[in-house]
Amino acid sequence: METYSYLLGFIPASLFGMMVFFAAIGIVIRLLGDAVRRDQNSKSTPEAFKYAFLFKDNWKTIVLTALLVLVSLRFAGSFFEKQFTVEQLATNSGKEKWLFGALCIGFLYNHLAQYLKKKTNFLKVERKKTE
Repeated sequence: METYSYLLGFIPASLFGMMVFFAAIGIVIRLLGDAVRRDQNSKSTPEAFKYAFLFKDNWKTIVLTALLVLVSLRFAGSFFEKQFTVEQLATNSGKEKWLFGALCIGFLYNHLAQYLKKKTNFLKVERKKTE
């Protein structure tokens, strides 16, 4: 018999935790991809790469993406009930698909948030000139 919780839905806690982990990896991959393409000659960014600046400059997109990931993963079992059966999740291939899907969700949601940040003022962070 499948167990249900209001926090996780029908997804086992260990799988949910690993899905969140892989979604976080997707978010970090996207952030580092943007950092590689940054304009090093810009007066609003430091010449040398700094993780502190990366997170300070992107904290709004990170928070938005993390919240969207958590909500999406929580309700994934409701939209894809047949894939979250005990029999399906007992196979490694069933779990692998969901872990890869979570990685893609993190990456794509952060990509969308970065796009919104560039096109609107919704997610922009006030920058001070760096020395």
